[in-house]
Amino acid sequence: MNRGIYIQIIGNEEFQDRIFWSESSDIYAFLRNHTLKIEHKFDTKFNAFSDNEIPMDGIKMLRDGIKKDLNFLIEEYENKPIENGLNSVEVDYNGKRMKLYYKASKLHLMILNLIRFQKKMESVIEENKKVYVCGNAYFNDTMLETLMKIRAEFKTNGIVSINGIQETELTTLIKDKSLIKSGPNYRLTRKGLIIDIAE
Repeated sequence: MNRGIYIQIIGNEEFQDRIFWSESSDIYAFLRNHTLKIEHKFDTKFNAFSDNEIPMDGIKMLRDGIKKDLNFLIEEYENKPIENGLNSVEVDYNGKRMKLYYKASKLHLMILNLIRFQKKMESVIEENKKVYVCGNAYFNDTMLETLMKIRAEFKTNGIVSINGIQETELTTLIKDKSLIKSGPNYRLTRKGLIIDIAE
């Protein structure tokens, strides 16, 4: 889970979406071509070990790059049609309706994933949302136990109460960026005050 592109989308200071592509996924290479350009231009990192906000101009670069990739992939899609198959989904993109057999064709799956991501990026730009690359933090056993309790309570009640449960240590860890590193036995993905124990 550590190796890949891992982002969170924040709107109105609230978590809205989390997306992860591992190095082994087909779509990773397409995204990596564009994120490398963003890293160079804005002197930032766009991978699962970083903890950075991606500038809006960088998101626009990513959106434009994906558009070019989609044009190429859709041309391939039109030249090599699949006549029938299972598990298709119909998607509208750029005035075209496509029937994508995402389980039968890697090409169709890449097109579907890129279209979905493209729509998310359009929403980010239109609504001036923020995009963060999520890092990993190391927690000692006490903090891990605390977070498991918080997570269990949230799943059960839909609320988070941290009264008397290592509040000082948790707050310090979340705010101290120097503490971001990988743990040997577990990982915790986080950004700002948004915390989630990786499963």
